[in-house]
Amino acid sequence: MGTAKKFYENNSFESTIKEYLKQARSKLENELTGTREAMRLIAIDKTHDFLKVMDRGLDKEERDYLSALIVASMYQSFCYGYGIGKIEGKNDKKIVL
Repeated sequence: MGTAKKFYENNSFESTIKEYLKQARSKLENELTGTREAMRLIAIDKTHDFLKVMDRGLDKEERDYLSALIVASMYQSFCYGYGIGKIEGKNDKKIVL
């Protein structure tokens, strides 16, 4: 396979996954408010669990930062999962047995 063809395929994949990531982010921000709220509540619980395990207190600003970090990671995981699912669904339609 030529270098130009590999570059085109990689570039096509990258642009496709970027588009699906944008779609997922948009869905999460506009349509899936319940999912967003659940992620926020889970992050707060995980922050409290962290404090218990570490047996250390954090001030409110530090707790909020840790929760925001957890939420951002969950959002990112959701978006990548959505994008990968869309790609797999697209590829499954091409397979004919």
